[in-house]
Amino acid sequence: MQSTKEQITLLADELMRSNGYNAFSYSDISKPMGIKNAAIHYHFPSKSDLAFEVVSFHEESFDRFTERVNGKSPLQKIKMFLNFYTSIQQTGRICVIGAFATDWNAMNDEIQHSMTSFTNKVIEWLTEVLNEGSESQEVLLTHSPHSEALSILTNIFGATQLSRITGSDHFAEIKQNILSRITP
Repeated sequence: MQSTKEQITLLADELMRSNGYNAFSYSDISKPMGIKNAAIHYHFPSKSDLAFEVVSFHEESFDRFTERVNGKSPLQKIKMFLNFYTSIQQTGRICVIGAFATDWNAMNDEIQHSMTSFTNKVIEWLTEVLNEGSESQEVLLTHSPHSEALSILTNIFGATQLSRITGSDHFAEIKQNILSRITP
């Protein structure tokens, strides 16, 4: 069973990725949980503290993901990474990186630093996977692994946001284009 702190974190994450950082308050968490705002403030004195915890939650989730795909081929890792974004898109949310980027200027330096660190971790992992795939000739690259990682990330992040407006067909098309571009 999840602790109150974990439940608050998960609900805050859902609200941030559905509505944005500035579009929810502690009452949007306390009401559905049936608790008082004071209970949220006990665990997270400020909204920044809660946002920092959401970033930490995603970093831990990404670490579990990379452990789970360890030992898979580079192309399998990339497909599993893109499938993760498919599951995000299907819920109508956006990825946490995109959610935080939207309200970037409203966040304090600590949250920005934490989010930058997490984002760089994702970029570095994807760059390493693409490099490994290029060296084994399982993945075709027309640019450096780092440039291709940035391209994949911006495409898939943008696709989750675009699909909110235009529908999931565009998401699937963008995902397929990514795979077509890197598959020999």
